[in-house]
Amino acid sequence: MESINTLKGYDKVSDQENQIPSPLPKPSSRKTLIATVSTVSILLILAVVALTAGAFTRPSHNPPNSLKSVCAVTRYPQTCFHALSSSLNESDPASILELSLRITSEKVSTLSMSFRSIDDMPEEPAVKDCAKLYADAASQLNETLLEIETKKKKGGNWMTEKVVGDVKTWISAAMTDGETCSDGLEEMGTVVGNEIKNEMVTANQMMSVCLAIVSQIKKLLLILH
Repeated sequence: MESINTLKGYDKVSDQENQIPSPLPKPSSRKTLIATVSTVSILLILAVVALTAGAFTRPSHNPPNSLKSVCAVTRYPQTCFHALSSSLNESDPASILELSLRITSEKVSTLSMSFRSIDDMPEEPAVKDCAKLYADAASQLNETLLEIETKKKKGGNWMTEKVVGDVKTWISAAMTDGETCSDGLEEMGTVVGNEIKNEMVTANQMMSVCLAIVSQIKKLLLILH
């Protein structure tokens, strides 16, 4: 009996030993699963990074068609577009006018300093006159900007007949200063460098651009509103 019991016990042990446990995932399968999940995660992260980077690296704006339309009313549309396109934040005609005045004022001020920096012709009165004339032109343009900014702070529409008229007057006066400089240099036979000549051309053309825009501002507002 003891031997039989022993054998029965043996059978129980053997049955337990013969039970096959649930198979664990093969190491290679687990590695494949982990690799797949990691790859998907990396691709998702890269996609998010790319989208985020694109949002920051994409140019803040492309020059709108409104700028081309505004520049088209001037005598120098290419000069207008080239000078304003890289700095334009708002595309309505009033903002384009303000930007053109600001950039033109800077160019005219720079030109005045260029004439002042010419020290190899101290006896040339035309050069001294040009320095003063363009300084005066810059002052006229700054007065224009100040007038606009003052009216804007008070709220409402700043483009009243009076303000537009004042702006035209100041720009015209600035243009007259530029023309007087050119005439003086020609009459005195004074020769200046190509760099200053190019600055003069750009400054004078931009003053013309400003006058054209303000003269057509109401029409532009209606067309581009």
